[in-house]
Amino acid sequence: MASSHDFVVIGGGHNGLSAACTLGAAGASVLVLEQRPILGGLSTSHPHLTAAPDHWLSLGAMDDMFMSCTSIVDDLRLRDHGFSTITVPAPYGWLGPDGETLLLFADLDRTLAEIRRFSAADARAYADLQPALSWIFRALVSVMSRHPAALPKRELGRHLLRLAPDRSTRRRLGQIMTSNLVELMADTFKSDQMRSLATYWGSMIGPIDADGGGFYCVGLAAVHSKPGVQRPRGGMRSIIGALEGRARSLGVEFRTGAEVARVLVEQGAARGVRLVDGTTIRARRGVLAAVPPQSAYGSLLQDGDVDSSVRTKIAMLPASGNNSATFKVDLALGARVGFPVAQPRRDRIDGHDLRTVSLMTGTFDEQIEQLTLIRRGQSLPQPPCYLAVLSGLDPSVAPAGQDVLYVASNVPAQPRDGWAAERGHYAQAVLDSASAHLSGLDTEIGRVVTSPADFGTQYATPNGSYFHVDMTPLRLAMNRPAPGLGGYRGPVAQYLHAGAGSHPGGGVSGWPGRLAAQTALEDC
Repeated sequence: MASSHDFVVIGGGHNGLSAACTLGAAGASVLVLEQRPILGGLSTSHPHLTAAPDHWLSLGAMDDMFMSCTSIVDDLRLRDHGFSTITVPAPYGWLGPDGETLLLFADLDRTLAEIRRFSAADARAYADLQPALSWIFRALVSVMSRHPAALPKRELGRHLLRLAPDRSTRRRLGQIMTSNLVELMADTFKSDQMRSLATYWGSMIGPIDADGGGFYCVGLAAVHSKPGVQRPRGGMRSIIGALEGRARSLGVEFRTGAEVARVLVEQGAARGVRLVDGTTIRARRGVLAAVPPQSAYGSLLQDGDVDSSVRTKIAMLPASGNNSATFKVDLALGARVGFPVAQPRRDRIDGHDLRTVSLMTGTFDEQIEQLTLIRRGQSLPQPPCYLAVLSGLDPSVAPAGQDVLYVASNVPAQPRDGWAAERGHYAQAVLDSASAHLSGLDTEIGRVVTSPADFGTQYATPNGSYFHVDMTPLRLAMNRPAPGLGGYRGPVAQYLHAGAGSHPGGGVSGWPGRLAAQTALEDC
């Protein structure tokens, strides 16, 4: 006999949990279905290695840039359920082959002094860039918590007048919004250090060669905005644990290891789901899909549920559209890792602990060369990489005297010879890039290697894209994921999309799920 709930939420990542909390707080009965054995998707940390049960690895997200600067933490009462954060004093930095470092501190004046060590002109350019980037960041935060259909042009205009009152800032905004990130950084900065750092950071938001993608460097303002970049205390499990705790306190039910085979559509409306094991679950008021739109409007529906126009739009969604995706190696280490060349150099400057900074490597030319190769399905022998000793800032994610290391590189989503043949080669190449800067990797207890193909298989990320749909200027607000499919409502009644492919997009914010749930409560 089929079970029945007011709402069924497909996907137990942070957006699915945010949706469940919102629905549960309104008094609805809610069931969350997660195909994996644990909740959280790519937004949690977990002891993935049996040989390292006290090493909490983060295979996806590791920081909170958006939740803590909006109202969602208070709205969902997450602090009542254990959520807390650590402010990162210097969130990001560049690491050169000879151990040189350039760090971005939360304090803007300190950052300007740091940049000035490499280029006085770049320090001035960085300061000149801040008003426009701050406007973009504040605008993003302002619209993040609002339904995209309720964003009148006059409100955006008011932001422009208040935050960008002078002509030079408006001119800079125009340059940012009409350039790709690579060209913008080449035009803005003179030093290789700033060009490379800003380009690599932006690549984590979207395709750096996309026209209009200059705004991907918005992180250069977010670093200095209140409350600053936050690291969830105890790892990303802090966010997921708090969301789950809040949801359970509201009576939300969960099933893990529960893969949905099909959304049941009857007379044009979603009436429930069928699991791969044949179990049928009825939804009296609606189904929310906190999964990629490629799944929500693709594999989870039957051919006759949507028309060819919708299927065409879904087929055309850009996901890692320039073929660039993330390859991850996460390591549990039996001792502390260090920066044997870079740290002594840093000690002579200010003694800042590099183990607390997320560092990006590679020259600007290497960033460009890597992108050129990625388009052809290839890679540099040692690609630029992103290094973060997660236990450096938060020792609670590893046993005393041991470490958790997060290593990532941009690689081809579709390599020339396929992932079956190239996965091992890429894992070694990424670790070779990291080992050029780090000591202590010989104390490895175990590792988790995740290729773009693995992300797709294990987490349903389309073409390895964390954000499900590339965050290009034409795929935002009501155009996210596509024109006619924005605003959470889709072509099937009582079936709403609640994942990162909807407004406001990727990153750990919880707002796609919360806004979709609010829409469902209005409609159903």
